[in-house]
Amino acid sequence: MRHYSMWLDSYNKCRNGILTDLKRYKKEVNDVKQDISGRNLIHPIPELKAKIKPNMCFVDGGEGISELLGAAVYFIRASGLILEKEGTGECEETGSCRNCGKFVRDLDMGIVDYDEHTKERIELLRGAMEFDVATRCIEENDAEYVFLDGSLYVNYKRNPVDCVEYEIYRKKFARLLKLCKKKSVHITGVSEDSRSKLFANYLSIRYDIKFPKFMTDSSILRLLGGDTKYRTILFMPPSRFESEGITSSALTTSFPTVYVQPTELANPLRIDVPEWEKDKLDEIIGIITELSKKSKQYGYPVPLYLAHLDAKIAQKHAEWSTTQLIHYISKHDLDLYNAILRERRRGFRP
Repeated sequence: MRHYSMWLDSYNKCRNGILTDLKRYKKEVNDVKQDISGRNLIHPIPELKAKIKPNMCFVDGGEGISELLGAAVYFIRASGLILEKEGTGECEETGSCRNCGKFVRDLDMGIVDYDEHTKERIELLRGAMEFDVATRCIEENDAEYVFLDGSLYVNYKRNPVDCVEYEIYRKKFARLLKLCKKKSVHITGVSEDSRSKLFANYLSIRYDIKFPKFMTDSSILRLLGGDTKYRTILFMPPSRFESEGITSSALTTSFPTVYVQPTELANPLRIDVPEWEKDKLDEIIGIITELSKKSKQYGYPVPLYLAHLDAKIAQKHAEWSTTQLIHYISKHDLDLYNAILRERRRGFRP
């Protein structure tokens, strides 16, 4: 470590102040714990083995970006893993989902201009591709259950951006929801690491509790549940999704939400569904719990993790593709290369 003595001096000066702040915070947390512990907010998950069906699909996406002189080169990918065998989502011969399912995939690359929303626009394109893959899993592969990585409520609540990518994203999200409702497909959002305060806001309004800083939903639930398996009561985020003006037919829905800690050592997952799926939540919780058993401390459905691995874009792949694109453009139009696709200064830094 460079400048070790400076780091050590700073650490010695700061640590006592940090400890003092956290001790004061601990008292506030203990007060909150006493206030909410007896309110019956969490319940044990029944030890029932859920049936994992071969018509379930699990969708995730990945992205990469290379920043050049006048534009960013983006790479997006989405993968949907469709189970083809009944059971726990694991092949008896190998213990892996890879040999008992098939993937539906899409991949795209392009360039995008720089503005204050460049990264967000790429995220919107990736999200739209995930919705497309989920739609294909339903239309082409007869999926009856769709599990998306990420919250349905968060997908709907994304801040509007004045760009074509946002309109595409909203239209494809609305189309997917409408398709699921029309075909009675059970769609679920699964949030892996929630920094949300939706549950905290719900408790604040209902019980007039003021939560101290740093108290996210997950931290509150760690206080209540600790290292146990549980689910929370159902709660409803405050606003509703409306698709009128986005597609030809209107759709209005809210997103009933629960938190689930599927294994003893895991952190809680946030699970939400459209309101017409509210009565299926117990079954969906059972499925997610069953598919998370093998991951212990990670506590996340194995097929969703495999979809994540399949969709992930490695940095070396993004760099190789960018290099090939630069070579191709410079060969055909050197002026374009020099003005737009030339590497930025930091790439030449000695």
